[in-house]
Amino acid sequence: MTSFTHLGSPIRLRHKTLRNRIVFGAHTANMALDGYPGDQHLAYYRERAMGSAAMLVIEPVPVHAAAVLTRGNFRHSDDSVIPHFRRVTEAVQAEGAVILQQLYHIGAHGDADNSYHPNWSPSGLPSYHDSDGSHAMTEAEIEETIDGFVQAARRCSETGFDGVEVWAAYHGFVDQFWTPWSNRRDHRWGGSLENRTRVSREIMSRIRKTCGDDFIIGLAVNDEPDIPVALQRESLSEIVALHDREDMMDYITCGSGSYFDFYKLMPTFLYPEKLGVDLAETLKGAVTHALVTAESHIRTPENAETVLSAGQADLIAIVRGQIADPHLANKTLSGRPEDIRGCLSCNQMCWGRRYRDYWISCLINPSAGREFEWVGDRFTPAATAKTVLVVGDGPAGLEAARAAAERGHRVTLAEAGPQLGGQFRMAGSQPRRAQILDLIAWYGRQLEKLQVRVDYNSYMDADEIAAFGADEVVLATGSLPAGTGFQKAMTHLSKCCRGSSAAMSGRSRM
Repeated sequence: MTSFTHLGSPIRLRHKTLRNRIVFGAHTANMALDGYPGDQHLAYYRERAMGSAAMLVIEPVPVHAAAVLTRGNFRHSDDSVIPHFRRVTEAVQAEGAVILQQLYHIGAHGDADNSYHPNWSPSGLPSYHDSDGSHAMTEAEIEETIDGFVQAARRCSETGFDGVEVWAAYHGFVDQFWTPWSNRRDHRWGGSLENRTRVSREIMSRIRKTCGDDFIIGLAVNDEPDIPVALQRESLSEIVALHDREDMMDYITCGSGSYFDFYKLMPTFLYPEKLGVDLAETLKGAVTHALVTAESHIRTPENAETVLSAGQADLIAIVRGQIADPHLANKTLSGRPEDIRGCLSCNQMCWGRRYRDYWISCLINPSAGREFEWVGDRFTPAATAKTVLVVGDGPAGLEAARAAAERGHRVTLAEAGPQLGGQFRMAGSQPRRAQILDLIAWYGRQLEKLQVRVDYNSYMDADEIAAFGADEVVLATGSLPAGTGFQKAMTHLSKCCRGSSAAMSGRSRM
């Protein structure tokens, strides 16, 4: 038994029973090869299913040529993806998880450099993703796009997905039709609430007709109270209530931010936690049928349990937390929350790599994205146990010591200072960076459990390392600043420029 009684309780979602309330929500992992999911993609999601997440929403598939956003996007409008995705659905379902795929279209915020297609939107407004403009859609193009969603859902059904999540968040295509500021049409597709929601209701009703009753349909929305032209909670509640009355969706996912303000899409440590909860609680009061998922900066199981116990949501989507530790759910529900490697909310390797159009990884979980090569964050015993000396206990030394000990080696970690963490500890001492200290504390607990010997105040030179007699030595002593750097942001104060500035000043006085 654990204290996470709400988080660990099963719940019915249409025709499926979720084994707990923890969702691994949709995000662009950007791992497709030639538009297909391969071994890398399969292993990434299977690892989170093995970690006991109840439901996985696989990264979005563009529903039309105009929706392609990244080089790592999946193929759109192409049945050849079906056998490739079937490998993923079978692997995830074999681990006991429900699996859905998100369907998306970014409307005006497209990327013509990757899509090779004009951006389509309700009223032809500019992109907030890059410098592109967009084309106001014709009636035929609206119908073509609706059918793109439906055909994408059909492929998901034929692939073995348990359902789909229609992406109506972040001022994407659907949200652009909902929002009066971006939908300046009249007649059938604009103006009244009924007309502005016609696109989403047509998409979802046609998906239900095509895919049948035993198929989950979710709806992703977002909270953006800081942008006046974005839909506010009252308006979004009205829209969601309309869809709920018509029994369009089985659940709603509530995120934060939008294309108007990218920073809250994946909020860093600078933002307060539980950003998606206010909207989730608001929408809980607007629906009768649909479950509500709270997402965005709910990093810890303690936060998740608090939200559920307060009745603010039915499900919790923890994304970056399960990138950092794919076994978060299992550790939580087996009574080992202290063993969870907590996300730093740094965004360096998840959003940072995705922003540069690479496949994502994780600063503190080196196996993220490499599960297919490294068998995930799990360890097989070494054929021969060795004596291993790790010199230096910064992030590299800590992870090297942990990984070696996990494989059964006898590990000694030598640190020149009096505490774990090296220079990384200095970073954790900055305002709002205590998550770094939490990570260092996690390493301390893991090393103690693994019986790693830690020698503090043990500066070792080459002779001492040789005299130690280890079978293997890992040098992880980091580096020292060269002293030749300069202030990038304020060039007039840059050290390298002071001489030339003084010279110019001297000449000006001559």
